[in-house]
Amino acid sequence: MPAAPEPVSVDETARVFAGLTPHERIVLAVSGGSDSMALMALYGRHRSITPEAPDAVVVTVDHDLRAGSAEDAGFVVDAAERLGFSAIVRRWTGDKPGSDIQAAAREARYRILREAASEQGATAILTAHTRDDQAETFLMRLARGSGLKGLSAMPATRDLGGVELVRPLLGVGRDRLRATLHEAGIGFRDDPSNGNTRFARVRMRALMPALASEGLDAKRLADTAARLARADRAVDAMVERLAATHVEVHEGGFLSCPVAVLTEAEEEVRLRLLVAALGWVGGGVYGPRLEAAERAMARIIGDPVARMTLAGTRLVRRRDRVFVFREAGRAGLPRDHVAPGGSLVWDGRFRIALAPDAPDAVTVAPVGTAWRKLGGRGYDGRVPAAALAAVPAVYAGGDEAVAVPAFGHFADPRWAGSIATGFASPPPGRRL
Repeated sequence: MPAAPEPVSVDETARVFAGLTPHERIVLAVSGGSDSMALMALYGRHRSITPEAPDAVVVTVDHDLRAGSAEDAGFVVDAAERLGFSAIVRRWTGDKPGSDIQAAAREARYRILREAASEQGATAILTAHTRDDQAETFLMRLARGSGLKGLSAMPATRDLGGVELVRPLLGVGRDRLRATLHEAGIGFRDDPSNGNTRFARVRMRALMPALASEGLDAKRLADTAARLARADRAVDAMVERLAATHVEVHEGGFLSCPVAVLTEAEEEVRLRLLVAALGWVGGGVYGPRLEAAERAMARIIGDPVARMTLAGTRLVRRRDRVFVFREAGRAGLPRDHVAPGGSLVWDGRFRIALAPDAPDAVTVAPVGTAWRKLGGRGYDGRVPAAALAAVPAVYAGGDEAVAVPAFGHFADPRWAGSIATGFASPPPGRRL
């Protein structure tokens, strides 16, 4: 008979929260489930014996997806206050999607947590992902046919729109967290969806006892994911070197690469480079499925006139180069408004700011066919016209663009000093 799980010790608690000292204030994301309640309890312990521990506020998100969700939020607030934390509830409002609800809820939750952190002056958000979550995620991605990056472990930290997302409990099993709660006399509430086999994670969780009996327990699976993450970082370094040498990034937000470079590179490296290019050019959060990227790469290498769309982008091979640029899609690219003194990220690709003393409010939209007369003619003739048409232009009430910064076009010198633009994220290559 296996030994009963041990609660998390005081020394372990100090270790899992040791990296938080650069932060003055943090958010604890608490749902009311056992994992997040243990996170809150452990941080309460840590704070009580660590004078330099950051101040913390508990944030619980009411997804409003079922009856009783408001009561669960109230349960969290009461528990937080008993442990000496201030707590706030944020509700996911608006229409909910009819399919893929878990992914939509996750995206909404992170957005709400990020907004709450900003309001509270917090620079980090702590979530209660465990070793079991790591193992379940590995199995889910394995079933989907993910490659090396997808099978790599969830990182302990990552950037979440300017706030650090921290997962301090990735090395701790769920059974030990529940033992910790039991020892402290703290309750928790299980989300009913955790038993709904309609969700892949629930089905994978149900497989864990059988896998553990064959030696594939959560620790073994999580360790495998961590080793794959180590290999993944090595491949990323190779991709970065290749991109810095051979990928040309144009100020208009598109890029190109010699086909010969892709042909000569190791298959995993060139696929990773393609996925990075698609993600950056497409401005999207999620890249293509691995199978789709493999098919696209085969066409790029094998067909001298290859053309295709993938992940919000278009790929066009012209002689010895392949160009990757934004696809307008059926709905077209955004038309976003910016007031003087305001800023925005346009299409997930460009950060655009308007000076407080700008002549007028503006609209940011694609330049379209006007690129020919607004500075786009200076580009290499091999660049597809559709790539130039997707470049952002700035309009001030009329049909004529007052500025196309990527082309160096400004209708009036006042606009040149009023508009600041840049890429929203670092490009995978060298800028021209």
